[in-house]
Amino acid sequence: MCGEMPMTISEAHMKRLNSTVADALKSGRIGNPVFVRWFERVDSDPGDAAQAALGIVSTWYEGEPTFTHAPEGSDLQSTLLARWSGGQSALLIMAPVGFMDAPGLDLAVIGSKGAVYHDV
Repeated sequence: MCGEMPMTISEAHMKRLNSTVADALKSGRIGNPVFVRWFERVDSDPGDAAQAALGIVSTWYEGEPTFTHAPEGSDLQSTLLARWSGGQSALLIMAPVGFMDAPGLDLAVIGSKGAVYHDV
């Protein structure tokens, strides 16, 4: 599920971020992962970006979600809610880059003992 990255931030940056979060989870620094909030401004298709983000989060949670829901809304924005069998959840929101802003990612990975935050 984590194939091509239609992300708007550089692929190299995303790989480093993915590695940093995975390391924090594997080392136990933030405890058990509980919740991911992913808000990204994209210049690609928001639906494709949401699926790519879900693939990344699934690697952090070490499995596919048991439940997903994509509320209906604008074609310009994609929202995806997901839950895993261990009780973890994620809220993924992809919005198009606006006239006055640039592509970027605001990420929070909340664990039982801490969190990882990232904003670019």
